[in-house]
Amino acid sequence: MSLEEAILDKVRRLPPAKQEEVLRFADVLQRGATARTAPSRDRTLEMKWIGENRAAYANQWVAVEGDRLVGADPDPLKVFAAAKAQRIRSPFVVHVLPEEPLPFVPAFCALRPHGSA
Repeated sequence: MSLEEAILDKVRRLPPAKQEEVLRFADVLQRGATARTAPSRDRTLEMKWIGENRAAYANQWVAVEGDRLVGADPDPLKVFAAAKAQRIRSPFVVHVLPEEPLPFVPAFCALRPHGSA
């Protein structure tokens, strides 16, 4: 007897209510095994807005929809709540850094004499 047959045999011996419970559980497992895709959006306008307005909102959390500011605050929960209040299903909420960080240069490169290898 295969494993599947043994499982089916045990399920058939259960009371009808328990059989239904096992079938619902198996259905949930089967649905969970399928690949799910999440919708994605092009956030080019939002990223452009962040770049253009970085200085004005440095060190704050902002919610941006397209090229429009929805909310700004040091508290991200307030910003998210403002976006949800405007019925934005998937708000673009980010923490705005003061400026683009400088590239990392290891200290040992700066310590070598110029022209040495």
